[in-house]
Amino acid sequence: MADVRLPGPEAGTVIIGILGSLVPLALLAGVAAVVVTVVRRRGTGEHAAGDEGLVSGHAVRRFFQYLLLAGLLFSAASGVAGLLGRLLDRDPVLVRDDSGLALQLTFTLIALPIWAALAWWTYRRLREDAQESRSLGWAAYLTLVGLVSLVVAMVAWHGALAGLLTEAPYRGTQLATAVVWTAIWAAHHWWGRSVTPGGHLRPLLLVGSLVGLGTAATGLAQTLSPALRELLGLTRDTLVGGTVDDILTGAPTFLVGAAAWVVYWALATARGPRDTGWLALVLLAGVAGGLLAAVVAASLLGYAVLVWLVGEPAARTATDHFSTVPGELAVLAVGLVVWWYHREVLGATRERRTEVRRVYEYLLSAVGLLAAAAGLVMVLVTVVEAIASGSDLVVGGSALNALLAALVLLAVGAPVWWWHWRQAEHARATAAAAELRSPTRRSYLLVLFGLSGVAAVVTLITLVYLLLEDALAGGVDLETMRSIRFPIGILATTSLLSAYHWTVFRADRAALSGTASQERPVTASAPPRQVLLVGAADPAVVTELQERSGARVQLLRRTDLQPAPWSVDDLVAALDEAPAPAVVVLAGTDGVTVVPVELTNYTMS
Repeated sequence: MADVRLPGPEAGTVIIGILGSLVPLALLAGVAAVVVTVVRRRGTGEHAAGDEGLVSGHAVRRFFQYLLLAGLLFSAASGVAGLLGRLLDRDPVLVRDDSGLALQLTFTLIALPIWAALAWWTYRRLREDAQESRSLGWAAYLTLVGLVSLVVAMVAWHGALAGLLTEAPYRGTQLATAVVWTAIWAAHHWWGRSVTPGGHLRPLLLVGSLVGLGTAATGLAQTLSPALRELLGLTRDTLVGGTVDDILTGAPTFLVGAAAWVVYWALATARGPRDTGWLALVLLAGVAGGLLAAVVAASLLGYAVLVWLVGEPAARTATDHFSTVPGELAVLAVGLVVWWYHREVLGATRERRTEVRRVYEYLLSAVGLLAAAAGLVMVLVTVVEAIASGSDLVVGGSALNALLAALVLLAVGAPVWWWHWRQAEHARATAAAAELRSPTRRSYLLVLFGLSGVAAVVTLITLVYLLLEDALAGGVDLETMRSIRFPIGILATTSLLSAYHWTVFRADRAALSGTASQERPVTASAPPRQVLLVGAADPAVVTELQERSGARVQLLRRTDLQPAPWSVDDLVAALDEAPAPAVVVLAGTDGVTVVPVELTNYTMS
């Protein structure tokens, strides 16, 4: 009988590797499919039948071209990194008779030369055809390859640095992967900047900045935690930390994250146009994310202190009870630094009352309100639990620690909410017309009212269900009250928040109607300003600028270069500085230029 060989573990590894390499290809295929659809629709509305076929042909060609280019790149990188890892590894056996070596040689000898030839042809087309460098397919390819190479290189460098700085085992494969994928990242970073308009690389810069910020902040907290544990004298044999190795554990994470953050943010994005993506990164990830981390860490820290002083700690010694304090202090410090830095980045917007400043204030107000609301819920829950169990909160009991946690949340969240909400209310009192017309304020009130209302309805349904379940099962008793303590706390808190914000919204709407009726006779006779925007095609900017300035706005798309995206806040500020009845706003690559003009009735015959 013939000798039949069943596939072994090596074959399974090969299959898994091939399937894993198809994941980024599937992502790129999805992006390219969207690109093809968009281009076809645009071609239907803007081109004749012959032009439509030409545009669709280019889209299909780019789809397969960049799909193949990415697939060959990932395969070649896998092969080269695998072979280089064998050279850098400490294994005395350099060449093994396995399928992994065959796959690496195949990828290197076949995929690498084909990719090089296709990349050279693509580079020539990008240099010769400006439409090619501005295509969405090319931008999607750069974004995908840039993010994949960044993440893989960061993970590999983290492993290589960990083997150098700590007691982690050295592996040549990690160093080889780091070198190969860093070279891929650097080559595509240069390639994209040399032939691609800056606006097309904006998503890559923003996501890269976010990845670098999150990684660097995590690594910094991991580095500070054991150092603080050593300073506070909380190091014990049963605890992890307090040694140089523990301090250096978070160093690789911080180093790779800081490197990515410097390249993508400090050198490329920080001084760029403050478009929607830039503001979302700074406000959501930097300001709100940093403050939220600090609020959570401060709450946990205060809870640990109060439980030890007046509560019922589970640990018998202070060292065991405060073992998590160094980590909480580290997160608190890092969160405050992240919040402070991004707040300073927005420093220019604090000089005048703009929508960016409003978003900043209302966003931080929401963060504080979330913590305070959680504290209020816990207060009500502990009161109901104490009543149901018959315990005394003053002397001590099962609900005392929960009550202390609630008080900490209120003490941390309420001041944050009150400070920023007070600033918003002060602006409403001093400049009512602008503040009442702000879409940020209306969105803040409506979102909080809506979320609180939905939570109240869902909680009410849950509460009634639990009551009816116990009533039908045999009767309502103290155990029923204990089971509904959370629905009662959530229902009372969300109802209070919903009612308060709905009251504020109705007062704003009534005040806005009164302000509009008073201003209408004064401004009815004045003709609206004429504003001509020449730059990027963004109809939403026209609508928002007309609502905020009251001007008659027209938009022309600039075709000689790739202008920076519009910023409505910058446009409003520029119009305030040029009070001419008619202006032309010309957008360039680094900002806008406002040119006052005079309207005439002259026409050529």
